[in-house]
Amino acid sequence: MFFEFIRVLRDKKPLFFLAENVSGMLARRHSDALENIKNHFRESGYKLSFKMLNAHDYKVPQDRKRVFFVGYRDDLGIEFEFPKGFNTKRYLKDVIWDIKDNALPAREKNYTNGNKCHIDNHEYAIGSFSTIFMSRNRVRSWDEPSFTIQAGGRHAPIHPQAPKMQFVEQNKRVFVENYEHLYRRLSVRECARIQTFPDTHKFYYTNVMAGYKMVGNAVPPCLGYYLAKKIYEDMKSIGIDIVVA
Repeated sequence: MFFEFIRVLRDKKPLFFLAENVSGMLARRHSDALENIKNHFRESGYKLSFKMLNAHDYKVPQDRKRVFFVGYRDDLGIEFEFPKGFNTKRYLKDVIWDIKDNALPAREKNYTNGNKCHIDNHEYAIGSFSTIFMSRNRVRSWDEPSFTIQAGGRHAPIHPQAPKMQFVEQNKRVFVENYEHLYRRLSVRECARIQTFPDTHKFYYTNVMAGYKMVGNAVPPCLGYYLAKKIYEDMKSIGIDIVVA
């Protein structure tokens, strides 16, 4: 996908670009490929800025590390500097406490409840938990940021109403005895709030797994806002007005 992105970049020559990918691309085994991508961006006529960010530093209530590439066209004569994060953090209690009691389990085979949800998309996937899922603690407390919201419902974090999973042995955890009823996956809406989507943003799907995929694949809007704001300000500083729809 990066090379298709670069192809379009070279053809259209926009003033700037922003690309994002998972932090795994920083692994040593990908170092040559990563340097190749960076060089392609530079050779396309852009001054490249590159950094791994944790969304939690930008008012997003989850630990979510992603790498970002931002490039300004060489003829603009400026370079993008990533905005500093905020000292004030947001946590699970700040965003999903008020909807903790009215989530619905998905229907059989994880079909949506549709309009029966008290809040749009406030429903959670049902089904067993894999041995891989049970190999680690999947519960964060109310006063902590969420684990990364992933694109698969089977891997959605457990709701903070439950106690943290009990260690048995390496790669094996269990739900605390007598509290099993508290261990449910976060709902699609809870995941969306943790991603900083407003409740007015409704996700349309037939199976709730598709809802998790849409939410988890997205860049958190709050993080996207601060990056876009910095780009907007930089363009304005050199006399380029960007129309915001």
